[in-house]
Amino acid sequence: MKRIKKLTLIPLLLLSTGCIEKKPKQTTVVYDPVITTGSNGVIDYDPIPSNDVTNIISTPYEQPRSRYLQGAYSNNYKLKNFITMMAQKHHYDKYKLNAIFSTVNRDPQALDKIGAFRTSKPTQKATLPGAWDKYRANFLTDSRINKGVQFWKDNINYLNEASQRYGVAPEYIIGIIGVETNFGGYTGKHSVLDALTSIALEFPKREKFFTSELENYLLMIRDEKIPPQKIKGSYAGAFGLSQFMPSSFREYAVDLDNDGHINLFTSADAIGSVANYFKGRGKWNNRIPVAMRTYYNKKRFYGLPTGFRTRYTQSHLYSLGMRPTSNFYGYKGKVSLIKLSRYSRDELWWGTENFHAIARYNPKDHYAMAVHQLAQAIRKAYYRRR
Repeated sequence: MKRIKKLTLIPLLLLSTGCIEKKPKQTTVVYDPVITTGSNGVIDYDPIPSNDVTNIISTPYEQPRSRYLQGAYSNNYKLKNFITMMAQKHHYDKYKLNAIFSTVNRDPQALDKIGAFRTSKPTQKATLPGAWDKYRANFLTDSRINKGVQFWKDNINYLNEASQRYGVAPEYIIGIIGVETNFGGYTGKHSVLDALTSIALEFPKREKFFTSELENYLLMIRDEKIPPQKIKGSYAGAFGLSQFMPSSFREYAVDLDNDGHINLFTSADAIGSVANYFKGRGKWNNRIPVAMRTYYNKKRFYGLPTGFRTRYTQSHLYSLGMRPTSNFYGYKGKVSLIKLSRYSRDELWWGTENFHAIARYNPKDHYAMAVHQLAQAIRKAYYRRR
């Protein structure tokens, strides 16, 4: 026993003489509920130092908590009511929500781009002569077509898998990603949290929609364990190669590469998610074509309402002097009538339900036609170069 006591005294003597150091006891970090601001007035809080969005989801993350709501909207009653709703409806930790919204900075650029400061209605430029020529010049370029061909080659396995699973032709998946972000060349620089919060709180005309998107965003980052300020996207809150809104992410985004996470900043998950969106929301039908250009013997067309929402029988359009440029792949169903205003004349197209499916992504004739024509151009170039 005396020997044992002497042995236990040895470490104590070494500690007192400084020969060995006592390791500090590891403790769990508890975030101070009072969040400070930096010299530039921006909330100085960022627990994850990496700015690489592609690695966000694989980074273990635990949202901090705060007793107090601070930041740009700390006194906003709409936000306080929203936090209460999220806590009651979704059992979201209220202190975590306080911490999240204490990091929010007002996004005046997003508010301006969305039209919150606009006092008059925007002019309808889509119907002006040459409007389609100007629009298509942004997307139907050799550079974008070449990038599309390379994207197809680089992701052929994922494209084939998505096409087989959802019945959507690869070129239309590629067309969406090409038009939306130029194949990841530009996915947006706005904080999605800042943009959604600013618009939801300050733009009454779109309050309902953007409040719903903010709700979905918070549920998304909780499910995926993503730091709330790490996702950057468009001024309207869309993000990733496919530019999904948070509600679309939660309903249609898929983990195509089976890595256990859904990350729309990766080609695989963006490809699978676009295909699933087309099938689920757009009701894509792989047995029918998308669109067909028609002949018309007059320079300008004013005879009927046009747009992807219109529906006409082909026989009725035939009676007005229209003729498709081919047999329309045997399709005999109703079509929408699309008018594209060019400098020289109006260009008329017939669109099927699949054209309408593209327009579900962005409800504009020019957008859907740009996707269609880019998809066809990329397909032609891809098979020509094989």
